[in-house]
Amino acid sequence: MKKLTLTIGIVALAFAATSVLAQQGTPGGSGVQQRDQDRIQESSPDLDQARTRAHQALPDEAKEALKKMQQAREKYQQKKKELRKELAGATAAEREQLRAQLKEAAKEQLRDREQLRERLREMRECVPTHEQVMEQAREQVRERKGD
Repeated sequence: MKKLTLTIGIVALAFAATSVLAQQGTPGGSGVQQRDQDRIQESSPDLDQARTRAHQALPDEAKEALKKMQQAREKYQQKKKELRKELAGATAAEREQLRAQLKEAAKEQLRDREQLRERLREMRECVPTHEQVMEQAREQVRERKGD
């Protein structure tokens, strides 16, 4: 039963991912993408029944997760449309400013990652190894036996 539920969940997620990929396109994209999107959106009664049965067989947690994922996809698509509109109206100077901001953010992120790596190295040096902990435990056992 768990395998069936997992398989159905994976199929549902794959379908949602396929929908997202099909809806994504490039500004001024080719007609091929539109045909692919149309093909994906076509459905038959058999496919609809199978999808409905599969959805009904999902546990409530999976249904809720699927619903949240669909809502997130819709929000993402809406934001993407808004950004495309903004980009179309952006001037070259605005685009260059945005590129500079992105470069600076990437540099800051790189610095932060390097600081985290350094902290991790320091922490590793402070934490005793497994062998050291085991040796300490052996010594404590020897001391107790000696008393």
